[in-house]
Amino acid sequence: MDKAMEILTSQIGPLKFNLIEFSNKTEYFDFHNTLNKITLDNLKSLSDLVRNEERLDSDEFVVIVSAKPLDTPNKKLKTIKEWISFYQDKNIIIKSSGWDKVTENRPHLGLAHQIIENLFQNLSQVDLEDVRLNESIHMEVEPCINSFCENLKETKFKISSGHICFSCLKNATYIVQNHVIVQIKSILNQISEEYNDNYIFDYTDEQLTIEVKPQTYDIYIGGNKFHFDVRAKKTKITYLYYLINHGKKIGLSDFNGYRNYHDARQKFKSLHEKLSGVIYDEEIDSYLADMSQRHTKINKRMINYIPSEEISKKYRIISSPEIEGEGNKSSVVTSYYIDVADNHLIIPEDLLEFRVSG
Repeated sequence: MDKAMEILTSQIGPLKFNLIEFSNKTEYFDFHNTLNKITLDNLKSLSDLVRNEERLDSDEFVVIVSAKPLDTPNKKLKTIKEWISFYQDKNIIIKSSGWDKVTENRPHLGLAHQIIENLFQNLSQVDLEDVRLNESIHMEVEPCINSFCENLKETKFKISSGHICFSCLKNATYIVQNHVIVQIKSILNQISEEYNDNYIFDYTDEQLTIEVKPQTYDIYIGGNKFHFDVRAKKTKITYLYYLINHGKKIGLSDFNGYRNYHDARQKFKSLHEKLSGVIYDEEIDSYLADMSQRHTKINKRMINYIPSEEISKKYRIISSPEIEGEGNKSSVVTSYYIDVADNHLIIPEDLLEFRVSG
């Protein structure tokens, strides 16, 4: 689920995704254990328990991922469909097993797609229990999120397409706000890109090397200089900061003086002073308030300006959602890091003092 969450939280928009770490001491855990198959009634009871114990608002969606078999939500529809997910009201159930073969051992892509599919259909007011369900979705396999798909294997088509057909999109716009649809389409595109990008490339050490030049601190990736956006003055410093601290997951909590790295803010300030002059806390707070979007812009620029798209993706700033706290007090915090091996990084000695401690 961590990888699925990384995809779901990667696109900016009104939909916010939080991961609840279940506890075996909860009522919903005990109730789930008693079930042989999950029906619509079971889903409601299970979701009510989750809402109560996790103190969720009525307007929040509950998504449950379970290894249990799923019953059909539509007894009126004549089908041999193997149900892998369904929803009722704002409650969604996703089957956790069987995704390896469908996604070439990348089950997080199947889970992320099912979550988005059920959200889109729910928001579009597609009634899964309606005998006229065929009027709202494609009964034949189509490259569209609303393709019925009677078996798990058929879902490969719509996952790989990342597509919402014009008819389904038009129907949705009457009910769903445009900025929600844009976010959903962006997430679908990312799932599709990762699904179709299944070729394994072999690169030389030279192609994988990131070198930071002394004095200028220009960054070369695979021998190609990366030109940062000159209009966004902090982007080079931000990337250098995470490159110096490669492998360390640093987020808002760290900059605010708690969690893992208590000196994260001070190291950022000192690096900025060395490269670009004094920076005030108000400026850092402005960056922190918008750090996800700023990192996304750096990543997109890398894809556009580094000749090898695979290497530019490999060395992007990665977002990493994690659970903090326990039970009702738990929350999801997002940290960021760059994944580069020590033997592929050449960095001046004078920059190592800006590596956070811990």
